[in-house]
Amino acid sequence: MTRSSGISATTAGASIADDAQVARWTEAMTRGDRVAYEALFRARCAFVEREAVRRLGPRRDLADDVAQEVWLRLARKPVSAPSAPSLDAWLRCTVRSAAIDMLRSELSRRAREAAVARERREAVRFLDDYELLEALRREVDSIEGLTPDERAMFELRARTDATTARLAGWLGLGPAAVDSRLRRAAERARTERP
Repeated sequence: MTRSSGISATTAGASIADDAQVARWTEAMTRGDRVAYEALFRARCAFVEREAVRRLGPRRDLADDVAQEVWLRLARKPVSAPSAPSLDAWLRCTVRSAAIDMLRSELSRRAREAAVARERREAVRFLDDYELLEALRREVDSIEGLTPDERAMFELRARTDATTARLAGWLGLGPAAVDSRLRRAAERARTERP
């Protein structure tokens, strides 16, 4: 925006005086007049903030952000309003739109944070499971008399909690063969355990 026009920001006062003044300010803003933007801001800032608080209800903590977004939207894409009521209607619509966008953004952020928290809990559970499996592996490795295949079968059973039929399918053996190998290895582990 450029600094031009004969509009003085100090003459804006606390409220909009008449429709002609609003028309001059908004028309000057569309041409890039910073002083007109400042005058309009001074005149309607409190109105925008009240609307933001009203729209947000219990989420009043976002009201300042919504009001700021409204003024940024007006600065990016100035509108020409022929009267004070039409400007107020545009500001109300923009407050509503900015509030919706802000709340959606907030909900999206919360959903992302919840997903990260869930993933973190799953990662912690995975680490706990991993530590448990490593302890089991060390215990199985400490048992004398087990073959590497038997150790692998014990570990696979512990990791997957699979049935003997499922283990048999993975190993390419019959369910009875897997069951008997696990039983023999378990018996040997009980008798040879230090």
